[in-house]
Amino acid sequence: MRRRISLPLKLFLIVFAFVLSCIILISQLSYRYVQKEIRTTDVYYTNQILDKIDQYFTVNFSSFQTILFSVESSVKANIDNTDVIKKQLRELYELNSSYVSNIYLIQSDLSILGGSTATRIFDEPLAEREPLFAAADQNRRTTFVSDPYKSKYSGWTVTMVRYLNGTPFPMAIAVDLDLNAIEETLFKINRQEQMNLALITASGKIIAGFSENKGSLNIQDHTFSIGETSAEQILDTAETSLQLHTKEGTQVSLLKKPTEKFNWTIISINDESRLKAALSRLETYYIELLAAGFLLSLFVSFFIAKYIRTPLYALKTKMKRVEQGLLTTTISINRNDEFGDLSRAFDRMLQQIVELIRGAELHHDLERKLEIQVLQSQINPHFLYNTLGSISNVIRLGQIEKVDVVIESLISILEYGIADASEKVSLRQELQNVSDYIAIQNIRYNRSFQLIEDIEAGLTDFPVFRMLLQPLVENSIFHGYNGGGIEGPITIHAYREGGRVIIEVVDQGEGIPADTIQHILTSEPSDVELKRKRIGLNNIHDRIRLHYGEQFGLQITSIPKEITRVQAVFPAGLFKGDA
Repeated sequence: MRRRISLPLKLFLIVFAFVLSCIILISQLSYRYVQKEIRTTDVYYTNQILDKIDQYFTVNFSSFQTILFSVESSVKANIDNTDVIKKQLRELYELNSSYVSNIYLIQSDLSILGGSTATRIFDEPLAEREPLFAAADQNRRTTFVSDPYKSKYSGWTVTMVRYLNGTPFPMAIAVDLDLNAIEETLFKINRQEQMNLALITASGKIIAGFSENKGSLNIQDHTFSIGETSAEQILDTAETSLQLHTKEGTQVSLLKKPTEKFNWTIISINDESRLKAALSRLETYYIELLAAGFLLSLFVSFFIAKYIRTPLYALKTKMKRVEQGLLTTTISINRNDEFGDLSRAFDRMLQQIVELIRGAELHHDLERKLEIQVLQSQINPHFLYNTLGSISNVIRLGQIEKVDVVIESLISILEYGIADASEKVSLRQELQNVSDYIAIQNIRYNRSFQLIEDIEAGLTDFPVFRMLLQPLVENSIFHGYNGGGIEGPITIHAYREGGRVIIEVVDQGEGIPADTIQHILTSEPSDVELKRKRIGLNNIHDRIRLHYGEQFGLQITSIPKEITRVQAVFPAGLFKGDA
């Protein structure tokens, strides 16, 4: 047998699961959002640093250009005085030695006039200067920046060279950049910001950077690769942000930014160590939040389950006692919420049930007797016998066309009469049944009982008892018109009056004596034959009063030889006791 789980336990589990799920969902979404924001912020921050480095090189480029123009002006002014030129070159070098390795003039024979100590002493021609002089000669109006190379005097360097125009013999001005100073600047940023920066030429050569913290890089011959991706492939792509994998499978983020003045690219490689450190702190907070959410879920679930369980068990106990037949049981739930309302409503319901049981015991016998009378009168043997006799008379007289009318009306009345007597029907249905009844009576008695309907708007759907009007109309024909001995109109009115609905049947026949009226509604016909012919008016009167109260029922007024009026009075509102 399947084990039953109590409602409070179900509620506890549902609330616990719901609250905990909400906390986990919110925490997970928050974690992912913060993670995304950290990544976005990290990229933004790295781009800001790259922008600052680019600005640094832009300023340096301007400084180098200023040096070149200063040398150019000095040489042109002292073209015939070599000593003055050497002195000014030395002074410019000493002034800018923090980021310049040498400042010198390259002559057509590849000898130099230098500013540094070494080049002042050793000024012999060197073959390494030929590409520099040739590039300056080919780009006489611009400044040429070389690729990094190994210089005899300056070491690993980059040279900015500019052709000196307007002099009597070919000459170029050259400035060797101090790449060690640039690299030290990048290393300082790497250490402070936990970054890995480098300066790369357009051909993929490393100018400075990467040497202190190679990490997962593969550096050979002043170039680098990440996994299967070479420096040339990285520079060829138009994207500024790349996600790459090392040979070990570690993912790294790469950002690149071309410099404004040099044909170089600043590269930042991040193995997400900073991000992992930040996320590690975030994960600790996330775990603490989940633990707190778990405890909060337990507390909230227990409190809600207890809040529901106490009154629920009290109501359950009360219902079990009622189930055992103790209708007078009382268990108070003093709460101003739905459970309190439910308990008080349950008490009122028990009281009403007790009262209804007592009332039902009193009315059961009377109601059963009245319903049986209705059932016995629904199919009237004499009515059926007389109707069949009418069909026989019609056929004998050759009025064949009336046979179908009688049969159709009889079928309608029989179908209508065999239904549940306690079922309510609309006034429209009752009027149709009476119309069929009058049609048969007109043929039976060879009379013209005209049926006149005067129904107030909206009352055709008013609910009434089944077989309400036929006994009243039968009373008009039987008493008012002497059982078909005379003919006349039968009028049915329905109207509202105050809080009541009145349905009345009026005829202009013989009328009812005053001493007879007072007994009609208080006694049944004593004649057995008469009982079988019709439903007594007192039967209808008692049914109305039984269902709607003593103030409702039938009212009869009659003026002999003039008019008889039988009124059925109902409440205009909903019926008490209707199912």
